[in-house]
Amino acid sequence: MQQTIYIARHAHALDEAPSDALRPLSEKGHKQCARLVQGLRKTSLLSVSEVWHSGYLRAEQTASALANGLGLPLPHLQKDGLTPYDHPRSIAEKINQTHENFLLAGHEPNLSHLASLLLSGRDDFQAVIFPKASILCLSRMKVGSQATPWQIEWHLNHKHYK
Repeated sequence: MQQTIYIARHAHALDEAPSDALRPLSEKGHKQCARLVQGLRKTSLLSVSEVWHSGYLRAEQTASALANGLGLPLPHLQKDGLTPYDHPRSIAEKINQTHENFLLAGHEPNLSHLASLLLSGRDDFQAVIFPKASILCLSRMKVGSQATPWQIEWHLNHKHYK
């Protein structure tokens, strides 16, 4: 069975907020999400059963904008291990334990290290860099506890849909 995950970096956020975790998307960020939704809706690229986010407001808003815009009324779950400077090993373990397809929204540099860890088993370099409002699609074949390595299917950002 093929498993697919979609790793999204949050869209542009305001600088002013009581804390980094409470920074909301800016008007520019909302437009970036709308462009992604418009482009992805035309292609039906996303098929997921859950939406994960870091718990930071801008990541939660990005996840919601993508899921709602694509007509995916799914549970939105806050997951530990997705904030900007979290070590990616804990979230990689959660990802590797599941069989579900899901969308997750988070932050740099965590996402670059997470993608590198999933793709290569190493987190000490950035194999993939995530611009704001971008989505990386990874897939693998998984049967029971056995799985092939993760592979990059595509990597898109809002600028593809201007």
